[in-house]
Amino acid sequence: MTSQPISELFLHNIDVLPLWVKQVLYLKTRDKLREELAEFLDVLVTDNLMQYYVPKLTFAGRTELETREKRLPEEFYTFYKCVQNGNDLFEITLANYWTFTQTCSLFVRSIELQYVNIPENESIISIAQFMAGKIRTGEMLKRLGKIDVMQLEKAIRIQKERNEQNKPVKMAELMIELGYITEKDVKILLAFKDDAKKRFVMGIGFSLVKPRDEQETQTLVRGMQKEIKRLDEENRILKSRLRKILNIKE
Repeated sequence: MTSQPISELFLHNIDVLPLWVKQVLYLKTRDKLREELAEFLDVLVTDNLMQYYVPKLTFAGRTELETREKRLPEEFYTFYKCVQNGNDLFEITLANYWTFTQTCSLFVRSIELQYVNIPENESIISIAQFMAGKIRTGEMLKRLGKIDVMQLEKAIRIQKERNEQNKPVKMAELMIELGYITEKDVKILLAFKDDAKKRFVMGIGFSLVKPRDEQETQTLVRGMQKEIKRLDEENRILKSRLRKILNIKE
């Protein structure tokens, strides 16, 4: 069994592609990302990408991992073991077949419990809180500098008034109406959050697996399909439990 990070195993399958294929993939992906994230390149696509952030356990976190005194759900201790091993949020998510939302929820809650250190980069904790449902779209836009405090407070006041008049309106729609932000500002944020709820099982491919014959290949494929089905069920249960434990807002 390889000790390589799952992401490296996956990237190996891209690396073995012909150069002329990789060139096309690179250019298409680069141009697509620039188009989609044009308004947020400074926050969501940087050299200090949130997914690459490596959390650090506090002394209390290391003690809890060792003693399990608080009897937290097992997912927390799995997360702490990964943190102790120096894994980043991206690798932790892949290694446990979690959604990025689940990882962010565990990360944020662990910071609240003082078991994980608060990141020095404010944008990292802000995005994590947004992904985990701890802060809403309006607050996230304020932290990103898209709106100011006065605009947010005015939007909250108007939203409350409309709710009292039985004319409910979503905060993002209201801020667009007030001219504070554009549809594009909201679209990319919500798309980022929605995609974080999707679990991505990175196939390591068969370039790293050498079955002896066709029968062994079929057995391997069936085993992988069975494992993915099992993980689907586990993650469905985990998602339900985490929503209750972490009080995640819609």
